[in-house]
Amino acid sequence: MDVVESVPERPLTARGRRTRDAIVDAAAELMYARGIAATGIADVLAASGTGKSQLYHYFTDKSDLVLAVIDRQLERVLEAQPALAGEDLQAWASALWELHRDGGGPFPCPLGVFSSQVETDERWHARQAAAFTAWQDRLAALLARGQRAGRVDPTRDADALAVGVLAALQGGLMLARLHRDLHVLELALAAAVDHVRVRA
Repeated sequence: MDVVESVPERPLTARGRRTRDAIVDAAAELMYARGIAATGIADVLAASGTGKSQLYHYFTDKSDLVLAVIDRQLERVLEAQPALAGEDLQAWASALWELHRDGGGPFPCPLGVFSSQVETDERWHARQAAAFTAWQDRLAALLARGQRAGRVDPTRDADALAVGVLAALQGGLMLARLHRDLHVLELALAAAVDHVRVRA
């Protein structure tokens, strides 16, 4: 059975939390931009303004740090989607498209960008899969609320619909990046919304 080891618990002091957060944030930015393999510990130390002893106080090694980065990227993804707490998938899709439009996108998914990079470490793979499951669960909850509100087809399984919506988003982002065309993402999101709507 695969076991996902926990990242060391957050330190109790405010100063310790700030130091750990600085390390994780720096690592997340570098790994997002360069990739996991191309980001070394020395790069993270320089970007975070911390020392090696501080980093190893919170993380046993780079592998441990990557787990924390995946967690941080999931936090960022969910925080950027407040519409997940609602019941209207169209509102969620519109807000997500506007986020990319207003931010100069399409830009890579902060979480999805790591999916092809985690195969070298089973702990990374398991943590990445768990992160996407957490995101999928939020979408399923939105869709279930949409079903109760009459916005989403009540005859369909919300969990299964969430898989399709998340897959459409990830595929749309990949193709939009490839073609450098935000309209591709718009089409993918529109297809996802149409897939779940109540039929006449």
